[in-house]
Amino acid sequence: MSSSQASWWPLTVAALTFITLVGCDVPTGNSSPSINTDTEISTPLVQEKTFTFLGGPNSEFDPLIDTTSSDFDSLFEVESSNNDISVVQEIDNFDIGNLNGALDNATGALTFDQKSFERELIDLQEEEGIAFPGEQRIGNLNVELQRSATANIPVRGSNRVAFDKAQDNYVELGPTTIEVQNITSSPTAPGGVFDSLRFTYPDIRVEPYGEDNQLVVDFVENPCGSGPCGSNGEYERDISTLGDGFRIDLKGARIYPVKPNIDENGTVTFKIGGQVNPDLTVKDGDKISFGASTSFDNFEIREIDVDEAKPFTVAVTPNENGGDINVANENEVRTAAFDGFEGITDRVDGLKLADVSLTFQVETANLASTDAQVYAAIQGTNETNQIYLRGTEDQNMSRGADRNVSSLPFSAAFTENGSPLPNDSLIKLGVGLRGASLGETERRSLVVDGDNSNVADFVNALPTEVRLAGQAEINTDGGGLQVRKPIALDANFSLDVPLRIRDRFVVRDTIDADLSDLNDLTDPEEDANISTAELQFSYTNGLPLGADAKMVIVDAAGSVIETFNGGFDNDNFRIEPAAKDEDGAAAAPSSGTFVFTLGSTQEDLRALADGDKIRLALNMDQAGSGGVTATVARLRADDQLTLNRVRLEADASVQTGN
Repeated sequence: MSSSQASWWPLTVAALTFITLVGCDVPTGNSSPSINTDTEISTPLVQEKTFTFLGGPNSEFDPLIDTTSSDFDSLFEVESSNNDISVVQEIDNFDIGNLNGALDNATGALTFDQKSFERELIDLQEEEGIAFPGEQRIGNLNVELQRSATANIPVRGSNRVAFDKAQDNYVELGPTTIEVQNITSSPTAPGGVFDSLRFTYPDIRVEPYGEDNQLVVDFVENPCGSGPCGSNGEYERDISTLGDGFRIDLKGARIYPVKPNIDENGTVTFKIGGQVNPDLTVKDGDKISFGASTSFDNFEIREIDVDEAKPFTVAVTPNENGGDINVANENEVRTAAFDGFEGITDRVDGLKLADVSLTFQVETANLASTDAQVYAAIQGTNETNQIYLRGTEDQNMSRGADRNVSSLPFSAAFTENGSPLPNDSLIKLGVGLRGASLGETERRSLVVDGDNSNVADFVNALPTEVRLAGQAEINTDGGGLQVRKPIALDANFSLDVPLRIRDRFVVRDTIDADLSDLNDLTDPEEDANISTAELQFSYTNGLPLGADAKMVIVDAAGSVIETFNGGFDNDNFRIEPAAKDEDGAAAAPSSGTFVFTLGSTQEDLRALADGDKIRLALNMDQAGSGGVTATVARLRADDQLTLNRVRLEADASVQTGN
């Protein structure tokens, strides 16, 4: 190219460019470009959070139920060898107390009458001319001076008991005294009619109650003392005070009446015998006689051993007016607490146990050779509900432990504020005491389970207070009976069963969850096409229970933003249970994933971006739990549920500019 060409060529190009620009339309206004951007959010909220079923604040993993809290520290018990859980509750403070009235009810109005008698010991006119071996003279007559007479003290006032002499049945006395008074003798003589006189009660024995330990009182010239000081335990009194009679404390003595039939009166034998004074001044027509009365003062029975006794009733709990028993009257019930159920609903809703049974421990003292049937109204209450422990016929036919009350054997009825309680709201607890011994405390365990009661419903109502009102029928078969004061009956019952879940229950937990990353998709200045926005949960479940999950997202102030699966009715939000072994315990864990879809528009996500926490509720159940058995789930303290991951995932195409 020449030098002249080099000079005009740039000018030519510039001119052509100018012409081209002048011939085109040039845009005016906003000149920013429109940009589409793919946005992904993948934020881990929880990285492997493990729950154990039970535990405390020092547990390695967060417990679903904190057993160290005041709500549960007395409810669950864990076996150290295998971590099996038992639900344990015990009521041992009913404080029923003594049943001393039972003895009066058993014997009725049993008493021993005062016996007054007068006996003619010698009729001198009739004795004349009759020869006696070893006879001595009174006046001008030869007569036998050793004389005796017998009388019977009536046993009256009881058509309730019978005594078998061959069985040595007896009545043991409390602080009772026997008196002989109103003593008369004739003829009147300065030296007295008798040199000695003996009162013998062959049917009254003192310790040690052998046949030779009869009550004997001798009036003699030189008595040995005031107590039983004779060679065979006789009491001795001065013959010169015969006219004053005697009074002796019979506490602890036993009377062996002759009363073989319940509906007949009986007797106790009383004998007198003595040596007539040979120096007695008499006339041929005189009669030597003796009179007295004998009685029991402050008569009290403290023990009986009878061959037959009619069934009788005794109040187990106070009965103020002796009529109907009002369960609502604080003065007619005994109350106790189920402490472990207090406040349980703070963390767990609807916990219901399977295979529930209560063990009643009935303690009696000084009731023997008999039986007792306790009829009771047992009411469980909590803040909102009440339920009665109802007995039923035993479905376990081989056991025959019926607890149903078809009718009451006494006239009193159970009521609640004046309204009669139906018999099917009551329960009967029978105690056999045929092998019991007086002086010993007998303990009998009675099982109340699903075969003979509604105990599962009662316990699963989670009562915090239990009210007991009751009466007992004693000696229902009318056979032999032994009773001694003080008579005691007490009852406690305990719940100690493996933690087996019958139905559903809900546990709750709150996890931190900052959802502010959603703000990247909710800018009102940008147009977002959201393809995915979800919370992903992956889990490993070592509980023999499955769960439907509910999720509530709340903001930093705790206000609810949105609830997902509020009715637990979407099967997509499901944790599958672990497989179970033959005993219902977890054998192999399950694993899986469930996803909560948060929304598909910016409007859906805008409020959720303020989310600060997730309240997770797990509706635990046994649906889908299989393995080798269909047995109800048995939980162990170290059973675990692990949330392997909770992640916020979102995909969107965000367009910026125009």
